[in-house]
Amino acid sequence: MSRTESHESPRPVATFRKTRSVAIQWAVVSAVGFFGFAYGFGHALATIRGTSLEPIVIPAFAPSDALVWIAVSVGLVALVVVPHELLHGAFMARYGGRPTYGVGVSHFLLPYAYAETAGTSYTRNQLLVVLLAPFVVITAVGVAAMVVYPSSLLVVPLAANAAGSIGDLWMAAVLLQYPADVRVAPLSDGDVQGFGIYGSSERAVGRGTGVWLLSTAAAGAAGTLAVCSIALVGAVFCSLAVGSGTVILGSTDGRWLLFRHELDPHVGAVYLEIGATLWLAVGALGGLVWAVAVGCYRSLDSA
Repeated sequence: MSRTESHESPRPVATFRKTRSVAIQWAVVSAVGFFGFAYGFGHALATIRGTSLEPIVIPAFAPSDALVWIAVSVGLVALVVVPHELLHGAFMARYGGRPTYGVGVSHFLLPYAYAETAGTSYTRNQLLVVLLAPFVVITAVGVAAMVVYPSSLLVVPLAANAAGSIGDLWMAAVLLQYPADVRVAPLSDGDVQGFGIYGSSERAVGRGTGVWLLSTAAAGAAGTLAVCSIALVGAVFCSLAVGSGTVILGSTDGRWLLFRHELDPHVGAVYLEIGATLWLAVGALGGLVWAVAVGCYRSLDSA
């Protein structure tokens, strides 16, 4: 995640602030997104290997083995944080900033690492590059490495980097709603994370309807998938607690499968299958409904 700080700034005509509510939303979407990205990179790895990803077989682990895998995964996630923030800083420096790095706790809830500059303003497109560079560069390098060395260990850091980029992608979606000639600078109250958008007039920074609809629909789709995923995880845990541990949504003999979690006690393994096409359709529908609902609310509020 990148952030900016400033000692003094004129009043912006639009602002983005990382409030407690936004921080919680980022955390939820990032947590769910990690597994979604892992699934996507797992598919890429399976394609490179010339095999099929599904059904995903998760064998039973002894507690000691599980701890080893958790430790390895945490180490891989920690390793990807450094290049992520260095890439933010490299492009800040490219556009005239003097980046510094550190770690913090957002609203006393969530630890995070950051690259920051003090008092530097950027054009919209420059800040878009700063925000998106870690996601694009690390993903490209990771997939290229996967082609050369198709190891499942690469899936974890790639998914962690993508999930850790949720905040950057979120802020990029906000910026894309404004024209390229605006400038983006820190907020005058430097203790608040966020940025101000500066333009010559209100008209100059008016939001484009098409981009607004697209970004709102994308946010709605992400929220829909997050809520559905949390509900499914809850259903699986409930089934494990009081039943067989099997949860199946849709038909298992065709393209209409949405989700399958099946516990086989005889071999001590879980079979997991996800209908990616249907999930995308559900997300798209949720995004469309959310965009329409927000648009109606805005129309009524401005009437």
